[in-house]
Amino acid sequence: MTPMDDLHTKTGNLATHVQDIAQTYYDLARINIAQAGAKTLARAIIFFLISGLVLCILLLAGIGLSLYLGKLLYNTAAGYFIVAGFYLFIVMLLYLLRKKVVFPFFRDFIVRRIYDKSDNEL
Repeated sequence: MTPMDDLHTKTGNLATHVQDIAQTYYDLARINIAQAGAKTLARAIIFFLISGLVLCILLLAGIGLSLYLGKLLYNTAAGYFIVAGFYLFIVMLLYLLRKKVVFPFFRDFIVRRIYDKSDNEL
């Protein structure tokens, strides 16, 4: 075997190893992206399930409070209007505080969740 043949063999082996390493990094990146996507999808499903349950709880609690207040006031409609007014007050308060409180809270929460590397669970 000549030195030139030996050089071609080593170069071929090096090229094969580089291709293997590149393929491994590509496969690892695909797995990491798939894992991140699965984790995000699982979190979204959990978020929507919990949001739905909270909405049901608020709806039923609001109806119950409306009926209770209506019974106290001897006017069912007044109970519903009082609870609706309370909900309207909460919505207006959140709307007025959206730029200083609500948006920064959610922005910081999302950034913390994205960059938190110690998060191994959902």
